Amino acid sequence: MNVSTAVSQAVGAAPALASLGGRSRRAMLHACADALAAAGDEIIATALAETGLTEARLRAELDRTTGQLRLLGDHAAKPWRRVSAGVAAGGGDVVTVPVPVGPVAVFAASNFPLAFGVSGGDTASALAAGCPVVVKAHPAQPRTGELLGRILARALPDGAFSLVVGGPEVSLELVRAPGIRAVGFTGSLTGGRALMDAAAARPDPIPVYAEMGSLNPVLVLPGAAVPATVSALATAVTGSAGQLCTKPGLVVTGSAAFADELAQAVAAVPVHRMLTAGMAQAHESWQARAAAAHRVVAGTGSPVPFAVVVGVDELAGELLEEHFGPSVVIAVGAAEQVPSRLEGSLTASVYAGDGDRDAARTLLPGLLARAGRIVWNGVPTGVAVCDAMQHGGPWPATSASWSTSVGTEAVERFRRPVALQGLPADLLP
Repeated sequence: MNVSTAVSQAVGAAPALASLGGRSRRAMLHACADALAAAGDEIIATALAETGLTEARLRAELDRTTGQLRLLGDHAAKPWRRVSAGVAAGGGDVVTVPVPVGPVAVFAASNFPLAFGVSGGDTASALAAGCPVVVKAHPAQPRTGELLGRILARALPDGAFSLVVGGPEVSLELVRAPGIRAVGFTGSLTGGRALMDAAAARPDPIPVYAEMGSLNPVLVLPGAAVPATVSALATAVTGSAGQLCTKPGLVVTGSAAFADELAQAVAAVPVHRMLTAGMAQAHESWQARAAAAHRVVAGTGSPVPFAVVVGVDELAGELLEEHFGPSVVIAVGAAEQVPSRLEGSLTASVYAGDGDRDAARTLLPGLLARAGRIVWNGVPTGVAVCDAMQHGGPWPATSASWSTSVGTEAVERFRRPVALQGLPADLLP
């Protein structure tokens, strides 16, 4: 379907979708979850062939996808109304209600083809808000995107969901389409910025909720349990071939021995192929640049897992940038020197023992200023889909640090509050 037709259908469907009650939206999202679950084997086989991700990873991701559709559907059915009695002029009540913003453009991500793809959290949260969705499939997984699109289109009312395909020109056309009222995006900083610029240049600028680059620093304090911490971090760095938005990209430790042990552990992990040839080439290029300037501990295979070992004083430039793939920068030195050097990130993690509380207390303000989620004695991968989750962060992690793309609060990106002052009770929505 072309962009013009898809957006026109979404605009036509918007009033009816906005008028649906919460229980009807709940039923709609549960129907999507049921349809995806019923087609699970076909979805897994298709995604397995296109992505190179493991079957276990994809099955877990499908469970997360159906689970978040049901969670957001249940959330949509809950009452959402704030009332302040008798405060308006003449003693009337002020009642605040949510209003869907209208058709939403969603850009499927490549690294989570199900949970952040065509059927992912942006699509689910927009539908839960009462907004039609036009999704642009990711070109790296055309068959997976098409299959998910067919399943959702059958489960949803006419016009509530459409799928478009194409390159950057289609992306920009979709954002510029007058009927689109908001954008959800997960991808690169370059891609997100291009969409933001296009949205801002419209005669009527619209918000772009973009999740982009994230370093996800990990600070390892002296009291951390060494074997367990090394194992957890090596797994988090190399899992899914290092292609997670929450992959630890920087580990800081005061111990050279810990740095060596972690570097060897990362290099020893076998990894599967990367999502695209372009991503694999970028990973190889980063390894070559790093090896030319720093100490690199590398394994074997394709892609090659590797660690770049440096001193904290060297942290600058590419050492503080996100790199997709099974690699990590390990910096040896004082942790307190690091937070002020960091840009915004989705997460920041601290590994520590009971004797490290004072040091952690000193570090915490700097981390709070630069991350959307702080993790204590745990890896940042494996984002929980729940009411309290904040999957966002300051620029360049996201374009809107106050928003989240995971959890029930993700719905709020796609509806706006309207205060109704003094309206008779029988006119309230």
